[in-house]
Amino acid sequence: MLDTHAPNLTESIRVLVHNSDERRHRTAAAVPGVKNRCKRSPHNRQVREKRTFQAMFAFGLLLGGLELFIVLHYL
Repeated sequence: MLDTHAPNLTESIRVLVHNSDERRHRTAAAVPGVKNRCKRSPHNRQVREKRTFQAMFAFGLLLGGLELFIVLHYL
């Protein structure tokens, strides 16, 4: 069905991906220190995930406490 609307769609996608890869390689080679950022990113991600977990856990405890207060208040 896509071939009837855009017969060269697959070729266009292939060209776009190729151009994107070329740009990415040029940028990575031109910027010094990219490797250092790549090595640090998993650690930063772990820190963000830990903080997100802590925030969600605290929010869950707050909601649980509020729900318990409301239930016990009406008994």
